[in-house]
Amino acid sequence: MKKLHGLFIVAQLVSVLAFIQQPLIDSVSAEENIVAQECDCDKHHTKHKEFHQYMRIHKDFYYELLTDKYAPEQAEQWKDIRSERDLLLKKLTEAKKRGELLHGDVKSKEWMEQHHFLQKQLTKAVKERDEKKIAEVLPHVFAHYEALNNEFQQRVNALSDTQTEEE
Repeated sequence: MKKLHGLFIVAQLVSVLAFIQQPLIDSVSAEENIVAQECDCDKHHTKHKEFHQYMRIHKDFYYELLTDKYAPEQAEQWKDIRSERDLLLKKLTEAKKRGELLHGDVKSKEWMEQHHFLQKQLTKAVKERDEKKIAEVLPHVFAHYEALNNEFQQRVNALSDTQTEEE
């Protein structure tokens, strides 16, 4: 089972590296041609957005695996957090398409700082294979994602309040 899990992780890493390598190849070839060209920002924005969508799927599954092994009592909590996040993101995306949401910055600076801190802790624990530390950090990560869902919900509520005022 450990070998299968290890192979799965290696396959994910190879996939991610192959996906990331393409923009690196593009930037190297761009250096060869120094002619000024117009920026195709939409294309790059779309690639960036797709990359984050793909990585979210991998990261969600990775957290699920970690939870199953190190914090099985929180498996349902993680599934609920993930489902709520996906629903809120769908609402925000639809609002953006309708022109109700002018920018997509819904993550506060404080949330991002805490996110980086927790990710460093989790990465260190995983790298060292410190099972106790992984089990200790996971609940903090999940609480942190619940806070993000609260930020998303506030943004959705603000959209609803704006719509109510306009009517």
